[in-house]
Amino acid sequence: MKNIPHNRPTIGPEEINAVINALSNLELTMGTKVMEFENIFSKSLGVGAVATSSGTSSIHLALIAAGVGRGDEVIIPSYTCVSVAYPILYQDARPVVVDVNPDFNLNVEDLKESIDDRTKAVIVPHMFGFPADIGEIKEICNDEGVTLIEDCSQSIGALYDGKKVGTFGDISIFSFYATKMITSVQGGMLCTDQDELIQKVKDLRYHDQDCSLDDMRLKYSYMMSDISAAVGIEQLKQLDTFIKRRKKIASIYRDEISNVEYPPENSHKEHVYSRYVIKTDHKNEILKELGKNNIGCATMHWPPIYKMKLFCDDQERFQNTDTMVKSSISLPIYPSLKDDEALYIADMFNKIRSRYD
Repeated sequence: MKNIPHNRPTIGPEEINAVINALSNLELTMGTKVMEFENIFSKSLGVGAVATSSGTSSIHLALIAAGVGRGDEVIIPSYTCVSVAYPILYQDARPVVVDVNPDFNLNVEDLKESIDDRTKAVIVPHMFGFPADIGEIKEICNDEGVTLIEDCSQSIGALYDGKKVGTFGDISIFSFYATKMITSVQGGMLCTDQDELIQKVKDLRYHDQDCSLDDMRLKYSYMMSDISAAVGIEQLKQLDTFIKRRKKIASIYRDEISNVEYPPENSHKEHVYSRYVIKTDHKNEILKELGKNNIGCATMHWPPIYKMKLFCDDQERFQNTDTMVKSSISLPIYPSLKDDEALYIADMFNKIRSRYD
């Protein structure tokens, strides 16, 4: 079997031609393609959308829009991408790290215990395409007067109670990095149904826009290029097809790999499988052996945020996160992965694991 990478973007002639056309139009930065991408994305989600340079810049702009500043606290889960935590420090605010559930998502009870009068916002990622308990979290944030920011970087297209993730929070953000559900090569999107915030974010993402002698606001170079937007438009057209294919691969893994722990089926949540992460004993040995058999797998989000002194100095509370890190393996799952490749991965996983059981 040829080498199977952990992740591979799905790029076809449509994306290539879109890039060529965008280059030919000579609108390289934040031109008509960016506006088109924003409009299409907004219609798809049902709220306003602002294209940015990355998911990280989208989080930063969301925190600014939420009024997060020096001395404020922002709650985040201990097991997620570190790029969620960095923008909090950009604002001289303090990340408050809470534990996660066995399904990898933020623990609601830990959230309740951590909110206080210093809490300004809560950032909730939907991990690996599996929605968090966003309905309950939204009620908590509303009751406490705290801004809810949904991080949908890994979950575009996922549903909670039949409603798209990204429509529950006061603000939501998306990432189109090369390894995400859809890609614009590099880029992000900030979404909200609050027109005032949309205008504020559009102003802040470009430092040469609407400047005046009396303007005291810091602005940023957080624009998306027309090249990226052109790719993103073509990718968004294929999102439903991509999700269908990911679900097919996930079904192969579920049928072929037994006795592993994975988030159970949930009638309230529709999984889109941006990653297929399973928990098993002998993680390190299995990872090593899979690599020897040309299968690229990974340990996601290492080191976890709770182990990084920049963000957290309390390493005793995060038992579930510790379990995730010690036991989780991310298997290849992307639209261009073939059935026979998925079957080979499952077969090799079973054979290798049997040596240690």
